[in-house]
Amino acid sequence: MKINKKPFTNDEIADAINENAPSLAKAAKQLDRTGRCSERVTVGLLRRWVADLDQAEVEEEVNRGRELVRTRNAQITSAKLRKDVKALTDIVRSQDDMQIMIEQTVASLNSRAPAPGWAPAQRAGSTGLTVEVLLSDLQIGKLTSEYNTAVAQRRLFEMGRAVVFQIKQKITAGYNIDRIVLGILGDIIESDKKHKNSARACDTGTAEQMHNAMIGMFEFVVEPLAALGFPMHVVCITGNHDWDDHGLNMYKPGSEQLSWPLYNALKEITIRSGYENCTFDIPTGSYAVVDFYGQKAVYEHGVGVANTEASMKAHKIKRAEQEREHITYFRMGDKHTVTTFNGGQMVVNGAFFGSGAGGGEYSEIAGYSSVPAQWMAFHTARDDNRLTLYDQFVIQLDHIQE
Repeated sequence: MKINKKPFTNDEIADAINENAPSLAKAAKQLDRTGRCSERVTVGLLRRWVADLDQAEVEEEVNRGRELVRTRNAQITSAKLRKDVKALTDIVRSQDDMQIMIEQTVASLNSRAPAPGWAPAQRAGSTGLTVEVLLSDLQIGKLTSEYNTAVAQRRLFEMGRAVVFQIKQKITAGYNIDRIVLGILGDIIESDKKHKNSARACDTGTAEQMHNAMIGMFEFVVEPLAALGFPMHVVCITGNHDWDDHGLNMYKPGSEQLSWPLYNALKEITIRSGYENCTFDIPTGSYAVVDFYGQKAVYEHGVGVANTEASMKAHKIKRAEQEREHITYFRMGDKHTVTTFNGGQMVVNGAFFGSGAGGGEYSEIAGYSSVPAQWMAFHTARDDNRLTLYDQFVIQLDHIQE
């Protein structure tokens, strides 16, 4: 059926189709809104009107519509290409940052000799202890009213000094040291590209942050502990600040984020400095499992896990099901405040910085309040159902200023 008495000219119909290409529905709606048609202008009615148009004219309008579609597709493709180029540029820039950090670190340490061993001989009949030390949320490069790179380095030094002091106290009291476990739980750098304006709250760029973190952790924590001469195991977990985006990378964050070259450089420098008593575990994923005299612990940064007993216990159960083994302990950082639950089974490590007054930086603006501190403990073997956790100590750092 043809509609001979159209309330619109062929040009008006063609213009409506052209303006709304490639959608005939929008063209029909536009014509219907004029109120000039005695019946509702539907897509079907519009198609019948189009059938009466000159075929050459119709073909021209269709071609114009197709050209509009092609133009739009080209715009979308161009936008995607620009996004891909930016991502590739960021990757190359990050790789350059890594190379700079490693070269700077090796250049500053290649002339140093290993420190002499100190470990006394094991005493027969004495109780053996495993030292557990947590280090997290250094976020070196972060700039607040009370925290900067210089303060971060001084607090690393104080942490290493305090841990060695606690170990020597135990030895003086008659204990043997079986092993030292150093758990580095992530957020070691601040990253000047973490957020859109992160660089304004940093006193150094990401490459320099990686270099400073490497030097500080090795000279002030890893080497003083390794130099004691006891077997030492270092577990290196990535954090949400250890790359240039939000949260954690959802595919192999341990090896895809900036912590991977940082931790591996730390491992190589430790080994090349002659500390053969040290081993490293640098997982490609987000967590690791550590054994304390048969009782297992999960080490994880903890982003996304609330600082509550219920949340941490639920998360521990999830990891136990994944690993298909019983997990006794759960250790995490991220929340910037030392917290323990259920006799030390679940521990949240602190940060090297607190929240100052004045509201000049993110955590201060949000009103957070925490004591700069790190956590350490001692484990011993048990022949009953007690926890291996024997003693624990909070290393306070707020008194260390610039």
